[in-house]
Order: sequence, then C-alpha cells, then structure tokens
Amino acid sequence: KIAKGNLSEQVYETIRASLMDGRYEPGERLTIASLAEQLGVSITPVREAIFRLVTERALEMRAATSIHVRRLTADELREIQLIRHLLEGEAAAQAARNFTTAAANNPLQASQINREFHFRLAEAAGLPLLCAAVETMWAQMGPLIHLYHLNTPTRVLASEDHGHYQVLRALAARDPEAARKAIQDDIGVGSVMVEWLEAKGAV
Repeated sequence: KIAKGNLSEQVYETIRASLMDGRYEPGERLTIASLAEQLGVSITPVREAIFRLVTERALEMRAATSIHVRRLTADELREIQLIRHLLEGEAAAQAARNFTTAAANNPLQASQINREFHFRLAEAAGLPLLCAAVETMWAQMGPLIHLYHLNTPTRVLASEDHGHYQVLRALAARDPEAARKAIQDDIGVGSVMVEWLEAKGAV
C-alpha cells in the first residue's frame, strides 16, 4: 500500500521497482484499476505513473485501456547491454576508487538481489546521473532478467565463481580496472538473453 504524500511519484517508483525486480513478465497486461486497488490509491496517480513509464519505454500502451510490459527485441536488448557495459563498468571503476552475494533460492529473490548489487555499486560511484540512466534501462530489462533467473540453475547463481565475487575482490583491492572488467564480464553473461530473443523473435 502507498502512504500519503506525493502519490503520483510514489506509485511511479513502486511500479518501476516492480519492473526492475522482474515482478512482471514481458508482454504481461496491466490494468490501471487493478494496480490502483493493489496500491490502495485512486486511478489518477496510477494513470500518471503509467504514462511516465510508457515514455521511458518500460511499458507500452496499445489502446486507452491496454497496457503491457514491453517485449524487447534482440537489437534493443543488445543496445541496452552495450550501454550497461560502458556505464556500469565506469561505475565499478569509480566505486573501487571510492571503496571504504547475489545468490538466492528462488528466481524472484535472485532478481532482486542481483538488481540491488548493481544499484549499490552504481551508488558507490557517486555518479547520480549515471545511476538514473542505469535505473531506466533496468526498468526495461528487469522482466527479462527474472526469466534468466527462472532458467538458470541455482548452482550457477550460488557459485563461488559468480561474477559478483570478482567485483567484490576488485573493490577490496581498490583496483578500478579490475572492477570495471569484472562487472563488464558479469553483464556479458546476460548475452544469453539476446540469443533467446533472436531465436524466438520475442520472449
């Protein structure tokens, strides 16, 4: 439930976080009325939030009452992966300069922990504009990352060879270049999602 205050902003942040966490699947239909009921608010702030997310390309509106989680094309996902490669790589390097596990037993929790790891890393870089750009991309690809965790064995997610451990070691060593490479290698693992989209045409 949403607390009193700036309802439109809070509703926006809540739905956006749900997208980033992979709570919705690609192509899933959302209704303004059901979202308003779930969040305990009126329809107006939900509609405003939906419009913002449509503008950010996280949702698509096919008709006045037809709202769906966007299905990314392989080319769109490849572009997002490239931008993440550059931005999150730089964030990791900066975090290592500033320096003072993502495994789970269920797919949704794995998605949430993974997102938290990447966001905390970006925040540690102290680059707010970069963080905002990363968040926008995660709102688009969060549903796909959830599917990745659904289709990846737990032993892989919980492995001591997981890329996040390489990032942490680089941060502990305050090694910017190692941190950049480690997070970029971790992002590169997601290329399997591009292959899914190319094979199926859509998720």
